[in-house]
Amino acid sequence: MTEDPRLDAPSRFVTSLMAGRELEWLKMSLGDLGAVVPAESDQLDEVLGLLDLGDARVMFVGVAADDLNRASSLIEGVTAARPMLTVIAVGDGNARDALLAAMRAGARDFLAVGTRSSEVRALVRRALDRVPVQHAARDDRGVVWAVMNARPELSNAFIASHLAIGLKHEKPSSRVLLLDLGIPSGDCLALLGLESSFTFFDAMRNLRRLDQTLLDSALPADRSGVQVLSIPDDGDGEDEVSTAELYLLLGTLKRHYTHVIVNLGGLPQGAFLHVMLNNADEVLQLVDQSVPSFRQNVKRLEQMRTAGTQIRSLRVVVDRAQPRLAPDPDTVAERIGAPLVAALPGNGLQRMRAVNLGKSLFEMAPRDSLVAAIRTLIRRLDENPDSRPGGIRGWLRGAARRT
Repeated sequence: MTEDPRLDAPSRFVTSLMAGRELEWLKMSLGDLGAVVPAESDQLDEVLGLLDLGDARVMFVGVAADDLNRASSLIEGVTAARPMLTVIAVGDGNARDALLAAMRAGARDFLAVGTRSSEVRALVRRALDRVPVQHAARDDRGVVWAVMNARPELSNAFIASHLAIGLKHEKPSSRVLLLDLGIPSGDCLALLGLESSFTFFDAMRNLRRLDQTLLDSALPADRSGVQVLSIPDDGDGEDEVSTAELYLLLGTLKRHYTHVIVNLGGLPQGAFLHVMLNNADEVLQLVDQSVPSFRQNVKRLEQMRTAGTQIRSLRVVVDRAQPRLAPDPDTVAERIGAPLVAALPGNGLQRMRAVNLGKSLFEMAPRDSLVAAIRTLIRRLDENPDSRPGGIRGWLRGAARRT
């Protein structure tokens, strides 16, 4: 049976004026067709900001008989600003007035809450088929590479920071941001000998003011020019962050940087991990050859699948690789069910010196074998996007082979 390509390139669906039972029903009905991003308010500028993240071609708006004016105004505003967008109204199937008002305002279709999943998916697929993908709108947006490891290890920040610095060496004109969301907090700053009083949560609080001038003045940069945005050590502010704000922030950063490297090492299951993985162009699953590392990361991938996370491209990076040690890097990647993109040498002495001095190996030992391996990894990741492997669906096929 031929795979539907949309399942390996999931869509984004923005919702507004939907909550509780309606929203959960929609998420369950859509399944792996894509990620559902709820707008936190019905303010037109916030909704348009979410839609501007790139590939949202369908939007769902809740319509209720006692709030028709607000829903109609939003639908009119969105369809006027984004004529290529398909708006689907969602409400009570018996509320004829709500249906007519939504259609007059510009909604393309209407879904009654409780409609069978198969019917919802069929309607959405037809909507996706009607609207062409706007590739041109994504050409000026930055590329996101995420480093994921279920285990909270210093190597996560080490590899993520060296990926960012390596990109600057490979592409000196690029604008590279190292976004450190990993645990322990602040490792990337420490590894590069940097300090910063402007944190990830400050960026959230200043979302509407976040332009290139503010970013350049607020964020520290290492000697290569890589800028770093990190979560503070105390993690204060995480509870204030909404899913919509995470999407908006990442969309803003992608407009101002050619590459965003995200350290997700040690991050628990939750909104941060879900949103970042959903928006990453490449996800690097960092593991070593130990059984606990393999088991913990396979378990995390299963959690991501259950939570509906849509990973575009998943590849395996085996760190501190020992070719003669079983299981070898190829076997580790095969068991995870994703292609091996790099087996990085350990070089423990050089790593520790770099960590303790707050410098990168690109500066301290540019001819080191680990530097050469990271350069090769960057070139592989920077290949034509059409050659990328599958994401979570590819992992699922690998899981099927393992059982």
